Amino acid sequence: MKSRHIIGLTSAVALAIALPLLAAEHLAVKTGLWENTVTTHISGLKLPAEQVAKMSAEDRVKMEELMKQMGVGAPRTVTEKSCINVGDLDGNAFRDSLEQPGQSCAYVQLAATSKRQEWTFQCKTQGTEATGRMVMEALSDSRVRGTMQANMPEGKMDIKFEARWQAADCGNVAQ
Repeated sequence: MKSRHIIGLTSAVALAIALPLLAAEHLAVKTGLWENTVTTHISGLKLPAEQVAKMSAEDRVKMEELMKQMGVGAPRTVTEKSCINVGDLDGNAFRDSLEQPGQSCAYVQLAATSKRQEWTFQCKTQGTEATGRMVMEALSDSRVRGTMQANMPEGKMDIKFEARWQAADCGNVAQ
């Protein structure tokens, strides 16, 4: 199994979800400081027995902890703050935030209104392919929620997220 590729894909997706306001078309939301709550659950992902057998006990513990941090086996929820500016709401920002070096993605936009954004996607990274669907809804100009499902040969990733606007000024949160 290519766990590094799964971790890279998971990181790319987490980055995109941590900034859920990045949309293919402009969502009708405020800019400034947002608080993002993301719940990730990855199922079906297991290390091959032969790979585990080659690991030291210390490396096995580290890998198990890393997989747990990624949301493998049981849902994991993380809350972070992000600073969203007008440039982040540009139509290409969402797509650009998903892709990692060596990765190529194709998107099909299914909905593009100021209240709802929906895509299907297919991403390839060094022989690993993921397909899925993402939906974002602007419940108001200060609240966004959404879901994403991604299917990979090694497992399935389900993500739920919600973002709430906090303030116009981002304070010390980096843009």
